[in-house]
Amino acid sequence: MNVIETITQYAGASVFLMSIIMALVTYWGKLGVTGKWQLVSSLATGLVIGGGFMWIELTPADAVSWVAVVLYGLLLGLTASGVYEVGKELTAKKS
Repeated sequence: MNVIETITQYAGASVFLMSIIMALVTYWGKLGVTGKWQLVSSLATGLVIGGGFMWIELTPADAVSWVAVVLYGLLLGLTASGVYEVGKELTAKKS
């Protein structure tokens, strides 16, 4: 199985994991993390949760599995960062 097939196999879990990541990013904001640090925290949270999930699912033993772990974490982290930025822009336009 190649990396793309491995990642798309867990597409359903992505929605669930994204909701957890976004809730944690909101929580970090309530704890005082703001600005670029909140953006960085969303990327880091996505990397940890997404990469951790894939690592548990695959127990990587070969290069393809390790690449899938890293890319899945990066995918969720960058998506969380993007959603955070869009949300920030939308709330700024309402004000």
